[in-house]
Amino acid sequence: MPRAISRPSRSKRAFDLSPARWIWYPSSRALPNTFVLFRKQLTLHAIPNRARGWITADSRYLLSVNGQRVQWGPSCCDPRTLDADPIDILPFLREGANTIGAHVLFFGQGDGTYVAGKPGFIFRLELEYSNGRRERIVSDASWLSHVDRAHRPGQHRRWYLRALQEEFDARLFPHGWDQPPFKPDVSWLPAMELKVAADNPPLAGDYPDSIMDVTADASECRLVAREVSPMRETLIPVLRLASQGIIRWQHDPADWFDFRTPGFQIDRSRVCDETADGWRIAHNLGDRTGHFLTFELPQQITGFPYFELDAPAGTCVEMMWTEAHDPEGNQAWLDTHFHVWARYICREGANAFTAFDLECPRWIQLHIRDASGPVLVKKVGLRRRLYSWAHEPHVRCGEPALQRLFDACLNTLDNNAQGAIQSDGARERQQYSGDGMAQMHSQRYAFGETKMTARFIRTMSQGLTHEGYFLDCWPAMDRMCRIPQRELGLSHWAPLLDIGVCLVIDTWSYYLETGDPAPLIDVYPRFEKCAAYFERLIGEDGLLPVENLGVPNVWMDHYGYKRQRHKQCSFNLLVAAMYLRALPGIAAAVGQRSPAREFARIGERLVKATVRKYWDPQRRLFIANRPWRKEEGETRLDDLSLAFSIILGFCPRREEDAAAAALASISPQQSPHFLNTMLKENDLKNAAIGP
Repeated sequence: MPRAISRPSRSKRAFDLSPARWIWYPSSRALPNTFVLFRKQLTLHAIPNRARGWITADSRYLLSVNGQRVQWGPSCCDPRTLDADPIDILPFLREGANTIGAHVLFFGQGDGTYVAGKPGFIFRLELEYSNGRRERIVSDASWLSHVDRAHRPGQHRRWYLRALQEEFDARLFPHGWDQPPFKPDVSWLPAMELKVAADNPPLAGDYPDSIMDVTADASECRLVAREVSPMRETLIPVLRLASQGIIRWQHDPADWFDFRTPGFQIDRSRVCDETADGWRIAHNLGDRTGHFLTFELPQQITGFPYFELDAPAGTCVEMMWTEAHDPEGNQAWLDTHFHVWARYICREGANAFTAFDLECPRWIQLHIRDASGPVLVKKVGLRRRLYSWAHEPHVRCGEPALQRLFDACLNTLDNNAQGAIQSDGARERQQYSGDGMAQMHSQRYAFGETKMTARFIRTMSQGLTHEGYFLDCWPAMDRMCRIPQRELGLSHWAPLLDIGVCLVIDTWSYYLETGDPAPLIDVYPRFEKCAAYFERLIGEDGLLPVENLGVPNVWMDHYGYKRQRHKQCSFNLLVAAMYLRALPGIAAAVGQRSPAREFARIGERLVKATVRKYWDPQRRLFIANRPWRKEEGETRLDDLSLAFSIILGFCPRREEDAAAAALASISPQQSPHFLNTMLKENDLKNAAIGP
């Protein structure tokens, strides 16, 4: 049974990685998309029994030991509460010389998984030997650091919600840097220790931020030990080469990749010979001509696209990917949306490239140009990143079409479970309350997974504005940018109030299904502030407005409503559900009985006011445009109001038959968006609801 707990303190003890120090490359500014290599050499006279510790970075790290990839992280998180990831490097250690390497990327600009921050890397490792001896390896000035100029510092953003447009020149990279034989030259400098505590993120330090000019109060920041299970990585090779051809450029190819300047022709000619070693392109067609090879993966997969090839120095390969493509259709070229490509320039001979950041493709295309001789593409695939579920679900049925649907649903859950619950792995990767709710229910029921939902509740609730409403996607730069855009009238997008309400309801669902009050401890004070915001918003008619709200907006699935004012009924029923169902239970769970009763009273007042304005006693249902029917010349229903009135028991005297009949009458043609499509007057007659 759920158990009540006392109200928590607003301060939660931080996770302290002392005596490790935050370090960075010696500098006084960091350009966007700067990569830094950190290297630590150690000698082991015996292999320890245990080699575990913690690691994190702002913004992303790739940990390697003796040249072997260990793990990538951290998952997206609020910049004020940075996640620290556990590590276990025992399988990678050996007697004698060892090298720990960290390839660290600082975004320096926001995207769909990142709000803001300052550069930094921290590492703490505990070694335990069979004789009881312990040894500690920590990040400090003894580590060597090097700017990775194979990735050009200051590289531009891919698009609005993706920070990294990766370009990598293998000729400039210090190959073997994370292996013991490597001899660092004078370009490797002792790391600079940052002035920030080991229980805080770099955002709380004094490193100057020349890009966004941000800093944070250290008292409002903390490190958090990773709450969810580690990810595992597996190599998935492509199924086949699906198409190939020649592309002839009328202009510099860089013009298309940078600006989408039109001007090329496609020839689907055969350009490669498939051999036991791979795909061989034997001829060079000269300037402004390239070859393309389009590969198919077994399914859409989240991870890191990779390829290997033998090529002359200077050969340029643009790797493009997408979730959907018809290789036999009119568009052989992978003209991907949102500028989804990465560029790799080869050194002489063997080259192996892996995208640094997460992607989610089904199709991978290589565009190969500027080769002065033959090119052999040896391997193409994706390093899949899978969450370690509490239970692996197996859904089987005898109907092939249904089985494909079940498999696709499970694959979608896998693709979007990347240490956080993301909405769209192929595009922006943001966490949304509302859109993410279905995944949380599915994870709990199908996978027995609760940790990721608890993390979602904590991280999403940190996106609380000073006014008291929740940002509907967080942590992400998206809504932070929309706020000033709204002030200037530059965007119709805004923080969506109804989706923030869903966060409170999602939290209550989590508690009902798990009995776990732990996430409630951290979020309840934020929910109180949110409740106070909506109470202040109630107008003289006793209802929450849906128009002229300033910066935030009421969404309620947007396009399904003919007019914005038609959303008021469903919006007020949704917020009433928060006050009547979710908030009282959450307050009681943290020992707050009096607020629970007050929340319920506010919810009851909202329901009564909604009934007064929108309930039709003759038709016995809520009508979205009841106050304006004569003016608009039609009667309009919306399926959210109908569904809420039934599920939540908001129909007066529980007169639910008419609402149920109206819902049942909606056909797929009438409801292309599945929610909020309106039923007009004729639809009411067809549903036999009455005069």
